[in-house]
Amino acid sequence: MKHAILAMAAAAILTGGASAATTQAQVNDALRGTPEIYNGLFTAALIKQITDVCPAIRPPGRMARASYFLSLYKRARGMGYSRAQIEAFVEDKAEQDRMRALVETHLRNDGVNPHDEGEVCAYARTQIAERSALGRQLSER
Repeated sequence: MKHAILAMAAAAILTGGASAATTQAQVNDALRGTPEIYNGLFTAALIKQITDVCPAIRPPGRMARASYFLSLYKRARGMGYSRAQIEAFVEDKAEQDRMRALVETHLRNDGVNPHDEGEVCAYARTQIAERSALGRQLSER
């Protein structure tokens, strides 16, 4: 019994707490519950919404985006999740819908219609002018 407990503890340490028996639903819950990862994905989704609706606003460059997503990926890998599990989370339709709803709610709470080009562009320009965390990642074309 003592050896089984030690083996389980060693496995948890080596995998960062994730186990091979972890279901995708458990992975999704864990990644959604990790602020560093979920807030990072939220910011990326917010930038995408802004740049999709407002063509006058440009997202961060390709290298900056790659570096940003790589840091989120490494964090998730550090938690013990496989590439397939992480990709399944990111590509999950329900997760994408949940994130889209969060972004739209965030914009509405700031008084912005998330589908109105004028309002979204004004919001983005304000963020850029204020040099907010979001605004520092955006630029005007």
